[in-house]
Amino acid sequence: MSKAIIKYIYHLPIFLLIQIYILNEILFASYINPYLYIIILIIMPNKIPTWFLLIYAFAFGLLIDIFSGNLGIHSTACLMIAIIKTSTSRITIPHNIIEDHDELIIQKIGAKSFILFSSILIFIHHSTLFILEHTTFNFQILIKIILSTVITSIIVSITQLFFYKA
Repeated sequence: MSKAIIKYIYHLPIFLLIQIYILNEILFASYINPYLYIIILIIMPNKIPTWFLLIYAFAFGLLIDIFSGNLGIHSTACLMIAIIKTSTSRITIPHNIIEDHDELIIQKIGAKSFILFSSILIFIHHSTLFILEHTTFNFQILIKIILSTVITSIIVSITQLFFYKA
């Protein structure tokens, strides 16, 4: 498992730079903002140590917060993903098709399971993020959550197809 931990540590600066310098600059119709960096948290194996997942999620979110200028919002949303990831995967992914240390990628778990699993986590992330960011919940925030979830889910799925091989 230490090789997996090192792999994710190496992926952190790559996705951090992509998010900060490219995706944070994209805002469609003032509602849609894609967050690709959460793909790393989504695909981590279920058997990765919980302590590593929680520290990694917090650190990754904190780095995004520091570069975005809003401390605490992304780190809280990433921690929400880390906390509910295992229980969500038990519900949405058939466990007889993956090994304990397999990444939860579309090629391993299937398109239907991956899209459902990732969409739930992305929805929870975006709900936490946007509600904390705006400190309120109304129809506009709900539209922003839904549209950003759909766009981020599409980007995550396309990224899976091109960059992650079984």
